[in-house]
This record gives sequence, structure tokens and C-alpha cells, in this order.
Amino acid sequence: MRKYCKAYHLKDLRQFSNWIEMNEENESELTDDTVCYLWDDFTVVRSPVKAGGTIFDTVTPEWQNFCKTTLHFEIPEDLRYAYQDSEESAAVSDAVSR
Repeated sequence: MRKYCKAYHLKDLRQFSNWIEMNEENESELTDDTVCYLWDDFTVVRSPVKAGGTIFDTVTPEWQNFCKTTLHFEIPEDLRYAYQDSEESAAVSDAVSR
């Protein structure tokens, strides 16, 4: 489940050497000034609330590295607890189901 996203201008994301854009039919043209959202699963979408609108979903180690080093993308420290709670709950559920 996605919990965190950060807004970027598309021109910043297009710096990635293996960037290949998906543009759904009937979507307005994507310009360098288009604001899009990078999710914690490293996918990129047009809107953080509307379903669909995926712009990029080729998540590779190179893409993740680009996001972390070039874009400085990371989960803010004050939100990391939500991820730890989810991981702990998953581990407990897994142990109970065995």
C-alpha cells in the first residue's frame, strides 16, 4: 500500500537516462513543467488522488538510485514509523499463519 509521495516537475524526472513515459489516451500533453508525483514504490503518476494516470512504472535499481541520489527522494523521518509498523504487522501476521 502506498503511503507517501512527493511532487516533482517532469523535467527533473526526465533526466533519468532510461526514462520512458507512458501517456494514457485523452491525457493532456505532458510538458517539462507538468507536476507529477513519485510514490514510495518508485512509480510516477499524474495525480496523488486519482486512480490511473501512470507516467512511469519501470522500477529498476538504477531508477531507485537516481531517485535517491539525484532527486534526494526519501521517506521523511517523521513518517518512517508508519512503514515500520506495517513491516512489524506483516511479520506478526506471517508468523501467526504458519
